[in-house]
Amino acid sequence: MSYRANDLGSASAFDDGVSLLLTGSSTETTDGLLDVIAPAEDEQAVVITMNTGAKTIVNELERRGADRDQVSIIDCTNAETDVEGVPIRHLNSPGDLTGISLEFAKLLGQDGEDESVRARVGVASVSTALMYTELRTMFRFLHVFTARIRSGDMLGVFSMDPTMHDEKAHNTIRAVFDCEAELRDGEVSLSGTGYE
Repeated sequence: MSYRANDLGSASAFDDGVSLLLTGSSTETTDGLLDVIAPAEDEQAVVITMNTGAKTIVNELERRGADRDQVSIIDCTNAETDVEGVPIRHLNSPGDLTGISLEFAKLLGQDGEDESVRARVGVASVSTALMYTELRTMFRFLHVFTARIRSGDMLGVFSMDPTMHDEKAHNTIRAVFDCEAELRDGEVSLSGTGYE
């Protein structure tokens, strides 16, 4: 099924608990990820960023209509950045998958008092993390992480640039996800399950 890239911005098109893999160039997938995870009025967004600074992420989400009190960030870029009104957890490496899991649980714990608040979770990018960790380790992490998204009725959006990996790595990673959106020149091809 084909869509224009900006059609991805409607997260309501995805079922609760779905994890979506965005594939394409790093620029297109980062933009697409931010479009999808920009939270609606009664939602929160948690962004795990490995290649873009926290300040840029916050600015881009604000440009898409988010308020700072709706956004939390786990910054794995090894750059200490503070953004007023936004909880930011700093990690030294995109390969610190245990640290990501722990900080994610803490951030959800802070906001987890009201279970009616839906969370959108963005991971930008799987490709960057794979430069710091083995494929098997990344697969296990994603398997557990997407299960957590499913059990919490969240929406997970993960970006990946297939040109940075061999076919085996791409196929191994894509097997974890409910659906995949291939972004190319402003067009989106969706496959899998969990969307309308």
